[in-house]
Amino acid sequence: MPESSLPPVAIPDLPQVTAPRVERLYAGFWLRAIAYLIDTVIVSMALALVASAHPSAFIIFPPAGASPFAIPQLTPIALGITIPIVWLYYAVFEASVWQATPGKLALKLYVTDLSGHRISFARASLRHFGKIISGLTFLVGYLLAGFTAKKQALHDFLASCLVLRRS
Repeated sequence: MPESSLPPVAIPDLPQVTAPRVERLYAGFWLRAIAYLIDTVIVSMALALVASAHPSAFIIFPPAGASPFAIPQLTPIALGITIPIVWLYYAVFEASVWQATPGKLALKLYVTDLSGHRISFARASLRHFGKIISGLTFLVGYLLAGFTAKKQALHDFLASCLVLRRS
């Protein structure tokens, strides 16, 4: 094959195109606390409605003349209803397509795994029951969300989750 006498043509390099980096907006302690307060009001109102049908089956009031520091107590029936309802409320909503409870939705927060994907019902359940440990640490487990780089509370670490803000 004959060689060409023309100089080689330089082909310019294509510019490097990279996908835009999406910065995660972590939800801090106070936003999460307000969302928790909203959720607590919602769950409490629903449980109060259920308990209003037959209050004595749910609450034992202190007898007349008892100490002023005596407080009403929940019955075993109340605990048997309250624990699963609260668990299902958090786990179902956080594992749903919304990835958030109504309180989190109101503040534009959502729960993901560490890769930013929706969490499973099992992981949402682990996160919910991990809140017991966060509470048993004199609430220090919750306060961690104010001091960690990714704003994770203890139960988020246990379940490998993040709570993010929608922009």
